[in-house]
Amino acid sequence: MLTEPLYLQDPYIREFDAEVMDTDDHGIYLDRSSFYPGGGGQPCDTGWILGDKKYRVVRMERDMLHIIEGEKPKIGTRVRGFIDWERRYRIMRLHTALHVISGVTYRRYGRDIITGNQIYEDKARLDLSFENLTRELVENIIEESNRVIEKGYEVRWYYISREEFEERPELMRVDPRLYDRYERIRVVEIVGFDLQADGGTHVRNLREVGKIKMERYKSKGKNKKRIYITLV
Repeated sequence: MLTEPLYLQDPYIREFDAEVMDTDDHGIYLDRSSFYPGGGGQPCDTGWILGDKKYRVVRMERDMLHIIEGEKPKIGTRVRGFIDWERRYRIMRLHTALHVISGVTYRRYGRDIITGNQIYEDKARLDLSFENLTRELVENIIEESNRVIEKGYEVRWYYISREEFEERPELMRVDPRLYDRYERIRVVEIVGFDLQADGGTHVRNLREVGKIKMERYKSKGKNKKRIYITLV
């Protein structure tokens, strides 16, 4: 079931009109939706769908199935979707913050992000390919990341061809095999600072992120160090 993913073009869409295209025992499929289904460490959206009654969207599946509590609207019903915006926006800010940290560590230390990143509603973590990571080094990374945020760079997103992606190794901050099934690759650019392949939602300007605060860090093995952050 193909659903037009509105969040890929404009993550600030909080409400949208749609039609119920199909249902199953757990939820519904819409012809278009701004609900993010989850992926790449970013959690799925929650919210509501208003039709003949109000339905709670408790989670999303990767195939864009909207999991609904209780009774579900019938196929063909015109509905209006509402994203839990406060939750989504916090996650967007955290996601962009991780890109800033990734950009700092890549540009200054030549380190890649590796798999294991995760965003929650009020915090996030990311894994860096450092053999050794001291508290002083982590604090320096966070301080520099906050200086970048204060510059208020614009953030934008667009698609490039697979050929261009494969010719630009700086875009591959995670395992490039994750993108094998895509003919076009979506990238998120912090204009004048960083560019990464990414399929999630982000803020339009770094000033929206706020200030990054390190919570803690720990080793997850050789060349895998984990940093936990929140925003203040």
